[in-house]
Amino acid sequence: MHRNYFTLYHAARELHEKLAGGRLDGLFTGEKEEVVFAFTTAEGNCLQLFMATGSMRLGIFTREGPCPNPANSTRLLKACAAKPVQGVSISPTDREIAIRLENNESLVLQLFGLKSNILFVRDNVILDAFRDRNEHEGRPVPAAPPGEAIIRTLEKLALDKRLFLERLASADKENAAETISAVLPGFDRSLAKELLRRAGEGSSPETLFDCFRTMFYEMLEPEIRVVEKQSGEPAFSILSGTEEGARTFGSMLEGLSFYSISMLRFLRTKEELKRYRSQLLQKLGKKKRELAAFDPGMIETLSREYETCGHLLMASLGMEGRGRERIAVDNFFEPGSPEKTIELKPVLTLRENAGSYFSKAAKTRARLSVMKERRLLVEKEVAEAGKALEDLEKITSPKDARRFLDEHGAKKGDQDGKKTVPPFRSVRISPNATLFIGKNAENNDLLTFGYAKPGDIWLHARGTSGSHCVLKGSGPDHLDDIRKAASIAAWHSSAKHSELVPVIYTQKKYVRRSRKSAPGQVIVEREKVLFVKPARETD
Repeated sequence: MHRNYFTLYHAARELHEKLAGGRLDGLFTGEKEEVVFAFTTAEGNCLQLFMATGSMRLGIFTREGPCPNPANSTRLLKACAAKPVQGVSISPTDREIAIRLENNESLVLQLFGLKSNILFVRDNVILDAFRDRNEHEGRPVPAAPPGEAIIRTLEKLALDKRLFLERLASADKENAAETISAVLPGFDRSLAKELLRRAGEGSSPETLFDCFRTMFYEMLEPEIRVVEKQSGEPAFSILSGTEEGARTFGSMLEGLSFYSISMLRFLRTKEELKRYRSQLLQKLGKKKRELAAFDPGMIETLSREYETCGHLLMASLGMEGRGRERIAVDNFFEPGSPEKTIELKPVLTLRENAGSYFSKAAKTRARLSVMKERRLLVEKEVAEAGKALEDLEKITSPKDARRFLDEHGAKKGDQDGKKTVPPFRSVRISPNATLFIGKNAENNDLLTFGYAKPGDIWLHARGTSGSHCVLKGSGPDHLDDIRKAASIAAWHSSAKHSELVPVIYTQKKYVRRSRKSAPGQVIVEREKVLFVKPARETD
């Protein structure tokens, strides 16, 4: 209901109260398919009006304060910037909000779902447009739909039962919802369905009338509510209701702002989950291909071949002679087999060539050992990625999704979707806890004051230089997690080679900067100390 006529009707009235006598400072691009109007009110306060042009789940909402990054945005419809605002009104017959400026100019916000647009108009002629400028420029503003005002028409129907029944009987549509929308202007699909739900299936026209009249007066004096669906998606309503956990608002703009911010958070979290799932599947596929390519038998065979060549050359020292590129010798390891040809380095003696083969055998065996360790690590990563995918499929609410993303080190990416994880080292401490580790002084500052939340556990080796560490998903009472995190924090300090290292820990809210301190230096309060043995992340 955030985009229906009645919501916009009340929103336009509140915008008029806020903006009349103020100034339009400019229009800027916001997020994808979003336009931001920057205003200064008559009282000198800054107000932003956001308009989503490419999402049915968003419409308009406001936020106090100036545009945060106008330098990084593109200015739109520049000719209407720095213009006094005379008032705001909504078309009596359609979902168009007009912001009236000086010299008979106005900005017309056409809130038509995916076909939304913004027109800059003077003397009823379009001077510029947000979308399809060439198609609109120089043309007259499209005429309003014929008929009287929506509110006036509905008021007549609410006061005249006979007129309502006549129009209902004359409507000839394929289904009941379309019939309601045809009879009642301003009743979009969601309102029509709500009317039919209230009236009940197969209800009489008289019952429909009674329910319509109740709804109409509710929308004239709306109860502005935001509720959370079972899926976690927020829903906006201007009708009375008794849903548990619903938040009510005394202002339409306040309700729309709360709903829109909640919806943006819901959509972004959903997108992050989708992106993280894709990354997990890519990682899982890559690791599985690596495991499939692992062939210890081939490496073992190659090592034995090098060693055999070394022994055969040592047994053939009597055939000494430099400058040869190969030599044929009896293979006493396989009696009855043909002579074995062994490649040589011409600059070396037979003894030196034998030593070279023994060296190759040793290196190959070492390589095999590394490969086996690598296999164990890859198998562990495959198991972790598989478990993460299982956990991801069990997510049922936005809170679970946000917790999952935080625990797995996933974070909202930049606008291009290139950055999807925080720029810190991370270690899983337990199924619920993740430790983030700073890389240098500036990165420590970013971790502590840009990423950590007040309730997170902050750790640092005491009395020595080292990384700031932040433990998420755990609390002050989870001493096992904190002790393990402290051992890793000790390893990432200058005292990593000591037998025992004192590590302080506290909640991040007790860590603060000093004005004159260098990056990475902090003042810590209410800290506790653990003496731990430094340990690598993989221990």
